[in-house]
Amino acid sequence: MTMMWRSTLLLYTRLTLLSSLLFPASSFATGSAKTYRLVHLSMSSNTSPKKVAILGGGIAGLSCASQLLSRHKQSGGGQSYELEVTVFDTGRLRPGGRCSSRLVGDKPPVVKNSQPQQRRACDDDALQTNNQDETNTTPINIHKALLVNTNHQQGNNNSMARILNSAGAIDHAAQIISVPKLNNGSSGGGMDRFQSQVDEWLTSNVLEKFPEGSVCELINDDGAADEESANKQLKLEPLKGDMYYGKGGMGNIPLAMLDYCLSFNGFGENYTGQSFRIAQDVWVSPSNGVKYIGNRNKDDGNNNNDDDGEPQWELRAGNKSLGKYHNLVIAHNGKCADRIMSRTPAKAFHSLLRTKFAPYVPQWGGREMTLNSIYSLVFAIKSSDGETSPISKVVANLCNQNDNDDDDVYTIMIKNEPTLRLLSCNSLKHHHAQNPNSQSNIEIYTLLSSPQFGKQFKGPQENLPLDLQEKVVMKLLSNLEHSLNLDVGDVSNSVVDLKLQLWGAAVPMNTWSSTSSSNNGDVDGFVYDANYGVGAAGDWILDPSVAGAWESGRRLADWMLQHHEESDNKREKWSVGLPDLTNNSNNKEKNGKFAPSRVALESGIGTIPPSPNSKFEFPSSSSNDGQSQRRQGGGRGRGGGGRGRGRGGRGGRSGRGDSGGRNSNRARNNNDRMSAVGN
Repeated sequence: MTMMWRSTLLLYTRLTLLSSLLFPASSFATGSAKTYRLVHLSMSSNTSPKKVAILGGGIAGLSCASQLLSRHKQSGGGQSYELEVTVFDTGRLRPGGRCSSRLVGDKPPVVKNSQPQQRRACDDDALQTNNQDETNTTPINIHKALLVNTNHQQGNNNSMARILNSAGAIDHAAQIISVPKLNNGSSGGGMDRFQSQVDEWLTSNVLEKFPEGSVCELINDDGAADEESANKQLKLEPLKGDMYYGKGGMGNIPLAMLDYCLSFNGFGENYTGQSFRIAQDVWVSPSNGVKYIGNRNKDDGNNNNDDDGEPQWELRAGNKSLGKYHNLVIAHNGKCADRIMSRTPAKAFHSLLRTKFAPYVPQWGGREMTLNSIYSLVFAIKSSDGETSPISKVVANLCNQNDNDDDDVYTIMIKNEPTLRLLSCNSLKHHHAQNPNSQSNIEIYTLLSSPQFGKQFKGPQENLPLDLQEKVVMKLLSNLEHSLNLDVGDVSNSVVDLKLQLWGAAVPMNTWSSTSSSNNGDVDGFVYDANYGVGAAGDWILDPSVAGAWESGRRLADWMLQHHEESDNKREKWSVGLPDLTNNSNNKEKNGKFAPSRVALESGIGTIPPSPNSKFEFPSSSSNDGQSQRRQGGGRGRGGGGRGRGRGGRGGRSGRGDSGGRNSNRARNNNDRMSAVGN
């Protein structure tokens, strides 16, 4: 698959150069943006192509693009109209979003006024550390590695000799793929289509199935999750259920999807009416990057005409145009998606993109999309020749004690330490994709924190201060040592390279469940505003997992093409999932509501097979009664439904709203103490 991808990419790169020579006036010349595009022969000169822009090159965006292209081809749509699909992705190297990997040879960001140097992060004399605070207790090996990552030493971050850049594939975000059973009230069908896609990926070596017993839960044998004794008994329990990962890296899954999309670019007789392009490393401006220009073929004041005429949306990156499009798909979430749509007339659609960041949601689901934040620490540890690492020794001993015949445990769900959630050994999981020139006594792990830890130590994720990084790294490694019954320093003193990343907009804690499917009660899992030709797909609408993102994108694509092919003059008939904001701004639940994702709340890292060792309890104050309390003050000020300090203030028309404000704050304070409990 890797060789196929490289040869395909080489072909398209050459064709891109040819097209740029023949057609130099490209609207995608946006700085460092990398765009794969093709020139094709039009099937018909009488119709202009229908253009769709997808913001987000993760699983949801690529799934939507794949389904748009394949369904259009299968239905023979190219005979009546042509389809152009463009994906805009912010990834610096490749698409994938949260389903991504670091691969051998990946170059770090270019640092101005720096010169590449051939050194490892933790070589004794590689870095000058004279500026280290004498009172700093961070081990020198950790401090040196963090200096590299924060560019405190000129040029060090460009070193291609770093262990993490040369050892092999590293999954630093999504770790596990499973096929969930939807139990969130979804009425649009199950995950049969995604199961078929998984089977196809297995056949084509895109996916690998976790061997039985290779995903385990680490628990205290006596069930005491808060055991303080240094001699506590540990136990590894295999997690049941089918689980998968990307062969050679989770990032190979979106690359396979990209390869499939690119296959629709044909020439001459091979052109069937579809074309695809991806603009890589492109940031659509959050403030003015999306502008609704309307359908200029419709009569003034008539919103019921079809949108088959001129484009409705214009995109920009800075002061450069990215083109005009008939339809827009928002396939990412977080503050950027919120800001991008905030100045458009699609108010009901935009209301669903407003985002809150927290490690939990109340029992009634909350009023906004809620994402948690997770720290991801990738670290390499070096053992003496002929020895295994302290982590490997503990795992091997536990496997022997528990009569586990296979001691190749790839991934551990940590249940005995509340600040940690997952430990995965990339060296074992991707052993077939390791660099043959890498050192055999190096083991590379990915450690994911709990959402509560991510909130407690949250910082500016694009520029984490060095002192915060040191604090976070040492706490994570120290807590890992504690969870494994290791002595202080057993892991941290063995680290030879590391990379810390704050996954700021990580996993949805709730999902939007719609009851507003206009003409088909069995349609949900996405949002579509037919009046403005804009839709949204993602795991926050269906299920917080790779499966949920993929299925949401597929369903949206099917609906958009069906709308285009069968559209009558009643646009509102085709809108799906929109809240009702006509009479009361707080009446969003009339056509749906946000529901808590219990599995995501328990695991903190998304949907995985259910665990017998996890239990989750909502606080009593987060019941449905708490929902009504929050609404008594109303408004957006400091009242009960507001965001402020609880006196009521400008809380709607109910005066000061004292009672509602105080009740709201009491409920909010109780919610802050809520956490998942693992044993």
